[in-house]
Amino acid sequence: MAIFKSSNSFRNQQPGETTVFVSRRHWIVLLGPVVFFILLMALPSVVNHFISSQSWYSLFSGLFEFLTRVYFLILWILLFYNIMLFSLNTVVVTNKRVIENQQKGFFKYTLNEVYLDKIQDISVNISGVFSTLLSYGDIEIQSAGTQNKFYFRTLPHPQKIKKIITG
Repeated sequence: MAIFKSSNSFRNQQPGETTVFVSRRHWIVLLGPVVFFILLMALPSVVNHFISSQSWYSLFSGLFEFLTRVYFLILWILLFYNIMLFSLNTVVVTNKRVIENQQKGFFKYTLNEVYLDKIQDISVNISGVFSTLLSYGDIEIQSAGTQNKFYFRTLPHPQKIKKIITG
């Protein structure tokens, strides 16, 4: 028995099922948190600039340094959390089904799947200038199963993914 699985295998893979395509959400999803993170990194320097000229600053400079380090630690944890969610949220297209793994936290995830033979309609929605220029959008799959509609948000090249799913 091998210790490591193939990069083309995944949790709950069925016998005879092969991976056709794997995608994450578009990188634009990470842009907001990263820009916000960069702006928040400058905050301690701005605060230090204003309070360093105060007469009481020398008494509390050690405390300010400690709180700044705790602040940066919390920022790094939040950035890691966002990158983790981005990298673990995947859409897998196999020869039998479409699977969406939604990581909602460190210990919580949802797995949605629809079999290819149950798919009735696939719609692609690309709205806005940025989504058109950067080629990302949403895919809606209507199925004949118990869950009627599946939504896949902010995927790169949704038209290509639709072609892959429809064969």
